[in-house]
Amino acid sequence: IDGRLQAILNAHDASFGRFRLHLDGRANDFWPDKGEWNWRYWGGGEMLPLQARWDVKGTGGWHDTLIHLDTLSTGFNQLAYGSVNVAKPRLTLTKPVNWQRDAAHPAFNGHFRLQAGETRFSYGGHLADSTLDFEAKGRDPGYFIWRGTLQAGKVGPLRVNGRWDGERLRGQAWWPAQSLTVFQPLLSPDMKMQIQGGSLQAQVAFSAASEQGFQAGGHWTVKQGSIWTPDSQVNGIDFSLPFRFHEQQWQFGQHGPVSLRIAEVKNQFAMQNIRADLQGNWPWSEQAPLTLQDVSLDLLGGQITLPALRMPQHEPARVSLRNISLSELVTALKPKQFAMSGKVNGELPLWLNNPHWLVEKGWIANSGPLTFRLDKDMADAITRNSVATGAALDWLRYMEVSRSWATINLDNLGDLTMEAQVQGVSQFSNRRQTVNLNYHHQENLFQLWRSLRFGDNLQSWLEQHANLPSNKDTSP
Repeated sequence: IDGRLQAILNAHDASFGRFRLHLDGRANDFWPDKGEWNWRYWGGGEMLPLQARWDVKGTGGWHDTLIHLDTLSTGFNQLAYGSVNVAKPRLTLTKPVNWQRDAAHPAFNGHFRLQAGETRFSYGGHLADSTLDFEAKGRDPGYFIWRGTLQAGKVGPLRVNGRWDGERLRGQAWWPAQSLTVFQPLLSPDMKMQIQGGSLQAQVAFSAASEQGFQAGGHWTVKQGSIWTPDSQVNGIDFSLPFRFHEQQWQFGQHGPVSLRIAEVKNQFAMQNIRADLQGNWPWSEQAPLTLQDVSLDLLGGQITLPALRMPQHEPARVSLRNISLSELVTALKPKQFAMSGKVNGELPLWLNNPHWLVEKGWIANSGPLTFRLDKDMADAITRNSVATGAALDWLRYMEVSRSWATINLDNLGDLTMEAQVQGVSQFSNRRQTVNLNYHHQENLFQLWRSLRFGDNLQSWLEQHANLPSNKDTSP
């Protein structure tokens, strides 16, 4: 064929969608794999698995058994898959593509640059504009290996490599140790967290195919992280995350649990030596549960532990309190009306998906002697206003408690009910008197948390993860 030569290719695939490609140029004694045909090309189509439309244009030619692309610009309006959306990715050439079709010496090579706008995640985080420079080398466009580097703003560079076998794209990525602060954009602004320090490194393997979709697995590690929130500071974060992702399902800790260790949390109630392990699936199901286990932290001079919390939940997770110091609790709360000292133990059966309860039939009891002292000015004021009440209150000005026991119930509206029995000895005006006190207390714990300034984050977490009815739902 000599002279102008055009070709139009229309194709349709049930999984990927339709596309149309035009080639238009001049031929010189051309026949496939013989002669020469130089052309420009353009086209477009759709990529159904990624909810995207794409376009392509460029120049190239066919000289004997060599097909070459001298220029290329192809891109998508977006790439959307699951919870990820990539804005306007576009692929160009940094070196021409050459495909040698000689059966005795087949070869394929080229250098590419993939640039994209912001990558946004459904939870609110995002990555800055990204650039992937890579080269491909192999037998033909249906079989080659590739390697390159990926940079997204201050994140990276990541070393990546892999191969394409005509059906499946495989790859690996190595993330060298990098300051944790560059990942601030990945956090949702609603979390109100500011990363202050630490390092991250990771290794991930992934694959993509039409029938099996996208899947990945790897290991992320955070060392000595530090995060600030409006009401707390978290230091000494060590985090290990082995994971696998397949068919929109995350599997955590396939060969060992996800591990979280935190040296300290500074807020109104300082905490130290926080430990937690996580293993299972997200989203969880009966066949693939998620288990939080071996949770412990030092708080108020004592320790709080949670052996296991399984989701879906069929029985309460038992939160144990050991040797919690009442004097440290009172110091943190800063009440002016009373002071207490001594230590308590307890157990709080915790529900996250119960239609009525958050804590059902919990208990708290003293661990050794307790003391209770009422503020003198407040007691005197009550005595002046009511002689009868003041006479009874005088015996509570200073009290040594030998036995105390309280049962606690907390519903998912935040209403706390506590029934307590206290036995002890009271001292007033050089007289000692045995006291048996039965005490009933009701209060909305969510309102109390808000008044203590740390409650908004905790309540938000409970509202998202527990079965809390709306304010309009007043059914029992």
